[in-house]
Amino acid sequence: MNRGIRWYIASIVAAAVASVAGQLIWLADPLRAGTFFWMDMIEILARACAVIPLCWTIGAYRSWSNSKSRKLPLLKLLVAAGGLLTAALMALQPDGVSALAIAGGVSVLLVLLDAAREERRKRRFPLGTAAFSIAAVLLGLLLFYPTAYAVTTPGFTLNMNRYAQVEGGKESGGSIEGVLVIERPAFPIDWLYAALLPHMVMEKRDTSIPISEIQRQVFIQRAGANEIGTAVALQKLGLGKGVVPLGIQVLALLKDSPSQDVLKPGDVLLSIGGQPARDTSELAKLMGEAAPGSDVKVGYERDGGKAVSVIKTKPSPDDPKRAVLGIQVQDRTVADLTRQMDFKSYLVYQGGPSHGAMLALTVLDQLTPGGVAFGNRVAGTGTIDAAGKVGPIGGIEQKAFTVARAGADVFFVPAGQETDARKGSKELNIVPVRTLDEMLNWLKAHPKQA
Repeated sequence: MNRGIRWYIASIVAAAVASVAGQLIWLADPLRAGTFFWMDMIEILARACAVIPLCWTIGAYRSWSNSKSRKLPLLKLLVAAGGLLTAALMALQPDGVSALAIAGGVSVLLVLLDAAREERRKRRFPLGTAAFSIAAVLLGLLLFYPTAYAVTTPGFTLNMNRYAQVEGGKESGGSIEGVLVIERPAFPIDWLYAALLPHMVMEKRDTSIPISEIQRQVFIQRAGANEIGTAVALQKLGLGKGVVPLGIQVLALLKDSPSQDVLKPGDVLLSIGGQPARDTSELAKLMGEAAPGSDVKVGYERDGGKAVSVIKTKPSPDDPKRAVLGIQVQDRTVADLTRQMDFKSYLVYQGGPSHGAMLALTVLDQLTPGGVAFGNRVAGTGTIDAAGKVGPIGGIEQKAFTVARAGADVFFVPAGQETDARKGSKELNIVPVRTLDEMLNWLKAHPKQA
């Protein structure tokens, strides 16, 4: 076996090891370097993986240099170029999943073809390359073939002062941490992980909604949580009007939705049955007055124009006595942001609204002399609305487990979810809260002794 082929094999084995490590990367979350959390280090590691495709370029060169020919074959030139391109994408744009998958997949195919060609030059059928290719395909399916299930795993703690900085704000002596879990389509190997590792949950997922659409929704939710959390905190400090409701935005239509031929994602609901619906709480109240299967007049706005349509409701899958329109919605608001905010982008944090309450606490901490943590290491999770109410989130058991592993003086959770949170940790100091004020009052009443 020439040295070039050895580089090829070593790089593909390294890629397989890195893929498994990537799926289990949350295990290292307790690692810290001062205020530099494990989540901050992941992007560096992802960029460092550019070394793997560079091995393809080195392998192509070494294979050519060991041959008698002084002319660089086209196949080796393509392998070398593919390795350089994939390495550049990984180093410069590690979150460009589609481009990376195409460049890396084509390059691996070229690597295997070149390895087979080298075997063929020795006047034998490339059995070794064929066996290796079959093994690589099977391993790829085991690691990355999306099933009809979703998996929720523990995730990462997030240094909120690194994630968000408000204009004119300063870090206090305390620490405020958010917490994220990993939710993604389950791969075949996840059943093995779930059998060996704690607090991994597998459940059926709705395959009718494309993953790209789910990503679009969580991007919108993250942006909304950033605006609402910031505006609520600024209003509490007398620095703005807070959040002004403008209606209810349609995020997605659910499977077999009765609104299928009427509403579209992006529409803004304005009224139900002729009554104004300014936010999701009013929507829930008005829909509670409708009977399942009844016709409801729905007023909405689309592309600057307003319309009213009649939609026949259906029974809720969770409560047959409750009428639903079969849509996923969120409050559409305008936030009065009187201070500029800077947010750090994280490779492993693509979106969602569950950091909203901790973001509001972070803004208050940065703009309050001496801070609001009173020396505590604070962790928490929960959505936040325009009134400063803390709302429920998913993955609470996994989040409690993640925080317990990393350590915290207190873990704030939405009231009503504390029992599920304690399934993740019985030792963690879990405090249920309904509002941002309850967080502030608890911290003030429990200062950390120096």
